Amino acid sequence: MLSIATQTLRARWASFAGVFVALSLGACLLATTGLTIASTVSDGRSPVWYALPAVVVTGNQTVSVTVDEGDGEHSTASTRARRPQQLPAGTAERLAALPGATVVVDRAVPVDVGGVALEAHPWSSAGLHPYTMRDGRPPRADDEVVLPEMTGARPGDRAEVSTPLGPRVLVVAGIVTGPPAAYLTDPAAAALAGGRVDAIAVDGVTAAQVRGVVGPGPAVLTGDRRAGAEPDPGGDLLAAAASLLGTTAGVALFVSVFVVAGTFAFAVVQRRQELALLRAAGATPRQVRRLVLGESLIVGVVAGLGGCLAGLLVAPPFAAWLARSGFAPPGFTARFILWPLLAAFGVSLLVALAGAAVAARRAGKVRPIEALREAAAERRVMTAGRWVFGVLFLGGAATLLAVIPSLGGEAIALVLVDAQLAITGIALLAPVFAPRLAWLAGLLVPGVAGALARDNARTSVRRTASTVAPILVTVGIAAATFAATATLWDASERASAGRVTAGSIALPVGSAGIPVASAPGASGPSGASGPSGALAGVPTAQSVVYVPTDDYPEQFDALYTGPGIDSVLRLPVRSGSVADLAGTDTVVAGAGLARAAGWRTGGTATLWLDDASPVQLRVVAVLEPSIDLDETVLLPWALRAAHAPRTGADAVYLTGSTLDGARVVTAAEYFRSLNAAQRRLNHLALVAVLGMALVYTSIAIANTLVMATGARVRDLAVLRLGGATPRQVLAMIAVEALLLGATGILLAGVVTAGMLAGLRSGLRSELAGLVADPRTVVPWTPIGVIAAVCVAITLVASLVPAAVALRTPPGRLSSVRE
Repeated sequence: MLSIATQTLRARWASFAGVFVALSLGACLLATTGLTIASTVSDGRSPVWYALPAVVVTGNQTVSVTVDEGDGEHSTASTRARRPQQLPAGTAERLAALPGATVVVDRAVPVDVGGVALEAHPWSSAGLHPYTMRDGRPPRADDEVVLPEMTGARPGDRAEVSTPLGPRVLVVAGIVTGPPAAYLTDPAAAALAGGRVDAIAVDGVTAAQVRGVVGPGPAVLTGDRRAGAEPDPGGDLLAAAASLLGTTAGVALFVSVFVVAGTFAFAVVQRRQELALLRAAGATPRQVRRLVLGESLIVGVVAGLGGCLAGLLVAPPFAAWLARSGFAPPGFTARFILWPLLAAFGVSLLVALAGAAVAARRAGKVRPIEALREAAAERRVMTAGRWVFGVLFLGGAATLLAVIPSLGGEAIALVLVDAQLAITGIALLAPVFAPRLAWLAGLLVPGVAGALARDNARTSVRRTASTVAPILVTVGIAAATFAATATLWDASERASAGRVTAGSIALPVGSAGIPVASAPGASGPSGASGPSGALAGVPTAQSVVYVPTDDYPEQFDALYTGPGIDSVLRLPVRSGSVADLAGTDTVVAGAGLARAAGWRTGGTATLWLDDASPVQLRVVAVLEPSIDLDETVLLPWALRAAHAPRTGADAVYLTGSTLDGARVVTAAEYFRSLNAAQRRLNHLALVAVLGMALVYTSIAIANTLVMATGARVRDLAVLRLGGATPRQVLAMIAVEALLLGATGILLAGVVTAGMLAGLRSGLRSELAGLVADPRTVVPWTPIGVIAAVCVAITLVASLVPAAVALRTPPGRLSSVRE
């Protein structure tokens, strides 16, 4: 049957062109995303700051959970924390006592110089990496600083530097090139860091000797592993890039299966007479099925190879775009890795076979006499399987939508999944809805062209459903995800802002944070109007914690708060008292996190802080379910002071009206700015995913309509012989195309409206009055653009092949072979 399949492909290559392009594009996309994801996972970093020392010692930065699986077997799951633990006191002195050892103590403190965010280090750490003193000299006094060339400063300038201890005016002693950093004298850096040591560089001794001194706790790094002691701002970006690419690949598979399945199903219907002749000639149902699967196999192999080769060329510029757009760190690129290409080829082949499987099964059921007798008639489209799976998918979408609002931060990730379930259900039932909706929409179009167009849309069930389905998929995914995501973001921001009872919120001017009184347990930030250290408000700082859930250390949001947080925030307390959040051994847990971790008020919570320090805290309160704090812990400010001394606040909820050295904003402005960067990345991600889906839609619509035009040339000839002019025939086809486009958009609107109605109802109950009337937010511009493009594609793909066919005289056109 493969030989017959090859001949069929040669004879009907135009019918399979859309499948070939869709599979090639899918393989290219999978290869591109696979290579990029593999590059994010295996993106080995070479040390930059610690490029010269042989050994670097830093605190442990790994959070691990070991599980006893029985029979003496154990499994360990681990993740990398944001910061390393504090090194034990006296570590540098013990290392310096090793014969021949040269020790350099390094500290890093965030500062801001003229709007440029930097880290301040001791001058002795400048020798840990290559640098060039472009002008001036090293710092000699504690009021001097050496700055990187990027600041534009010159020796002798007086630079205003924002530090966690407040603003300072330092004299610029020199200008250097190299890794961007500000350099202070060693004593000044130690004072600014509060004595904290971030890393110790050691030369002149072996790593084994160093391990013998520091013991099993701290990390002893050599070679490229020294990069583990450096900040990795690109780590979160790479994780976000991998998530985006995974979502894009998932949508690619989802849409490509639609394209392939729809094309093969439509092709089988058009070839019923041909298949009937094969059955009459003695072909068995199994052989007919093998013929259709053989065609898909050949197309899949050729398209998969071509797509993988294209992916090799597309992956590097695509990775560069990710870096430019902020999804990946600067300089990120995709490298050649074999297994993503093999996976892309295999998945492309499976998609081809899976998409053709249903059509092959239907082709095997063709009976010679019945098919010959009804070759030109439209057969029943809705089978029992379509009914069953269509209802199941719609039921699954409704169930998932009901629980989305209660999932907190995970909700946005499930919106796309829910949209896909609903759209799949509607697409399976499209032969029931689409022709009737198109006919009803056609009643609004007067004249003969409108009447013929709506009758064609109602009677040509397969053509109508095959054209409407890809429009439904693209516009439905666009509308549902854009609108649901915007609605959830708005609800979260309004919930956060609505719980604020403070008059205003102070934000830092630079990146160093708002200075806070350095004594552990300090009650508030210094620098307000009045005596230094006077209570001006309640400081807060965003962070993360790691909690063992399902035998894995999962990351959750954390908010460090000063005493009195319950006086500036209206917190929905289920049990306990937020006023008991004090000291260094207490925690307040969101309802979702408490449920996942098994915490209860009065019990003990085991977790790791962002510096990988394990702590056991007493749960003093558990909050009610909420969309913004459901998976968040509130930690006392004294705990932050113990693990991150001399660190400023991200925000201060003011009890007064002003705070010196800070800018004051409203609660709504604060939470809008807090989420602005993430919203921008989410918007770009959606545009990238939906742009890819739009390309698939173009292929599906164009392929279906080109195939349909080839099958209806005799109908066009009858119209011409009946007296219709070419312009009138094209007008009818244009109206029909517009009706199909409007039908797809209408069905997508029904899916989106149902999702938003359920989402709004769930938000109203979940937010428990914090947002009395959740708003439905619909970004009309991107949704309208995508819908307009789909309609334009439908119009062009209908008119162009029809116009080409009408160039043939009616008499000859009526005798054209189907």
